[in-house]
Amino acid sequence: MADRKLKYWGWGYEDSGLDADQTKTLLETFAEVFGINPANDGAFPALDAIDLPAARLEAPAKFYGVCTSDTHDRVVHAFGQSQPDSIRIFRGDFAHAPDIIAYPESSEDIQEIYDWAGDKGAAVIPWGAGSSVVGGVTSDVGSGYNGVISVDMGRMNKVLEVDEVSRAARIQGGARGPELEAQLKPHGLTLRHFPQSFEHSTFGGWVATRSGGHFATLYTHIDDLVESTTTVTPVGDIVSRRLPGSGAGPSPDRFMIGSEGALGIITEGWARLQGRPTFKATAGFRFADFFDAARAVRAVSQAGLFPANLRIVDGVELQVNGAGDGSFTLMVVSFESANHPVDTWMALAEECCLDHGGTIDVEWRDNPEAHLQGAVGAWRTAFIRMPYNREQLTPRGILSDTFETAITWDRFEEFYNAIKEATATALREVTGKEGAVSCRFSHVYPDGPAPYFAFHGQANPDAMLEQWQTIKDVASDALIANGGTITHHHAVGRDHQKWYEQQRPGLFGDVLADAKKRLDPANILNPGVIAR
Repeated sequence: MADRKLKYWGWGYEDSGLDADQTKTLLETFAEVFGINPANDGAFPALDAIDLPAARLEAPAKFYGVCTSDTHDRVVHAFGQSQPDSIRIFRGDFAHAPDIIAYPESSEDIQEIYDWAGDKGAAVIPWGAGSSVVGGVTSDVGSGYNGVISVDMGRMNKVLEVDEVSRAARIQGGARGPELEAQLKPHGLTLRHFPQSFEHSTFGGWVATRSGGHFATLYTHIDDLVESTTTVTPVGDIVSRRLPGSGAGPSPDRFMIGSEGALGIITEGWARLQGRPTFKATAGFRFADFFDAARAVRAVSQAGLFPANLRIVDGVELQVNGAGDGSFTLMVVSFESANHPVDTWMALAEECCLDHGGTIDVEWRDNPEAHLQGAVGAWRTAFIRMPYNREQLTPRGILSDTFETAITWDRFEEFYNAIKEATATALREVTGKEGAVSCRFSHVYPDGPAPYFAFHGQANPDAMLEQWQTIKDVASDALIANGGTITHHHAVGRDHQKWYEQQRPGLFGDVLADAKKRLDPANILNPGVIAR
């Protein structure tokens, strides 16, 4: 893995992505089913063709081996994985690229970087693995700084300690998903937190962004797994006490969870582990009506069964991704356990689905390959491949983005209709065509779901960024106006900051701003995110 280079123009490594047949199928689906046609056949800018400004900072000698101004590193760290990031990359817009990339190996390195940045009037952007889809690591911080330092935590990637008695581990913030799971495997334990970005995201990034992971119920967020955190701030370290639970006032680690690098860098934390699953079952059910499927989801979630996977995907989403013909909504249900069979739980979930009009897509009994079969298997394949789609769509002038939220069950149906209609109307008015708007559930709670919307449309390549922003504004305004959250698990970043400020209570915003001033008096940490 050390020899593989990350793309600067898309998802993953340079040797990964859609092949020619997969790209052809994707483009044909957009054109033939939704009338979304490529405007042109663009390509990402070659590295030597990027107009990269000279670095404004020069690292002092003591940072030899820790800091670099290498061109590839600066370009890779200029953006995350959002739709506007993608558009700007294909426009060759790298004027804001960070000047220095730092690879600290200790908390002491980080503190020295803070001191240096403060002296130079430079911004510091904490960078886990660059998979933010909301502008959380984009180094465009405006003209008020004399440079930008991107702090890549990749060298602080160890599982430092495993407590097999309590089933917990002390994990460094820069450990990527595959790295930490490989280190836990010899102990027969797993964190079992699998966001779609698993391969290209880090433990510290998960904590900093309140990441949502593999489990659609019960252990949905990294919040549920964190025992304690260590955060290095410009004025000192904050280390919360490791406990299974506490009622001792506001929680210091909970204060840092979701802080998105604006208050400090999370260098390590203790996290709760689980036994590696040995019993698994997956089933699929089809519903003619999306709301019937949603009611079945509510029945399962309120029955206290807590499946690992409980998701519905509407017909448009299935059709976009080649997993259905648009005539049905798919529900995927999975259970897993390290110590007991799960058939009883699955049978009860199946009863809930059939009671609400579902029909069996994939039979789960005596079928360990159910997750690979039928529409369930097709959706699984599409889901894994999905992050690679955008690098084929953006250069062809096709908008393709997602946003997610959460709402209580009593308001869900009205909320869903309002959000989908607002987004579809904006898409049609901006592009002049219908395009496609879809919805699925990413996570589910007894008191409400987390709807995950996607929109796709044919854009004007010369105005693509502006068109995206208009649609994003309309959708985000609708989320707030209809009582939802601006983000359930994608984090705030720069893209959502305006609506986060509307969602949070005004007085809380003042308190957060005061905390930012106390912990980051020079205002160098991730400007424009969380607290300004």
